[in-house]
Amino acid sequence: MKLSPLSMRGFTLLELMVVIAIISILASLTAPTFTRQIAKANLLEAQNLATQHQSLIEEFILLNGDFPSVDDFNAVKQTLSDDSIAKTIAITESNGLKVTLNKSTGIAENAYLTYTRDTNRNWQCTSDLDANILPAKCTALAE
Repeated sequence: MKLSPLSMRGFTLLELMVVIAIISILASLTAPTFTRQIAKANLLEAQNLATQHQSLIEEFILLNGDFPSVDDFNAVKQTLSDDSIAKTIAITESNGLKVTLNKSTGIAENAYLTYTRDTNRNWQCTSDLDANILPAKCTALAE
């Protein structure tokens, strides 16, 4: 059976443009959500680093009976890799731990997570990050 030229039609330019427009609209609607999810995933690394350092601090307190000084903490803290989300990890004057973040997708440079230890050995997290990307059990600072 021979096909006629009319039966071998393809898509018109208008139809292709409509499909491309629909795909563009859908992509523009999902891009912010995708960026936010990447930022949340990056913050998991920062939380893991903080948890590891909290364990180091707890071990130091168990062995020495007191919160470590800056020099003591610097002697036991882990070295950060160049591609780490954390720029610095340091102890604070108020028996806490501060993780300052590098610039990353969805996260501003020098944003931070601060973990403070209470007398019951519980760690509370506060941060200057947007509430919509904060890790679980972490509260935003009052503005």
